[in-house]
Amino acid sequence: MTFHFRYRQGFLPAFPRLEGKLIKHHLFPQAQEFRKWFTDSGIDVHAWTMAIPEQVHLRVHRGANGGLWNTAWRQFMNANFGLRVPREEMMRKAFDLAYRFDIVGPIVPYGHQVVSPGPQLFAD
Repeated sequence: MTFHFRYRQGFLPAFPRLEGKLIKHHLFPQAQEFRKWFTDSGIDVHAWTMAIPEQVHLRVHRGANGGLWNTAWRQFMNANFGLRVPREEMMRKAFDLAYRFDIVGPIVPYGHQVVSPGPQLFAD
């Protein structure tokens, strides 16, 4: 990820470098084991996908049973076994994991087309 903060009159916002084919990554895993748990908390897993580069998607899901991304959600689910986790807490966890796994991109519902994030400014 590339961040550029200095400019003539202040700061530029940080723009991620979204290179290559973009894939819709479910912030809330769609695996069967999670479905009822997310639904009970008012989460529609297909409403919350993030457009990320394909190689990043492969990195977070590399390994058995959905890779490290699903493992992190499984650990959170097991830590809250038998509890109804509020929707707001689920959302916080999703974005906490996005930060932890260093993924960033526009939020796009699964059924919608991924559009280019627009012009990106990079200074050397």
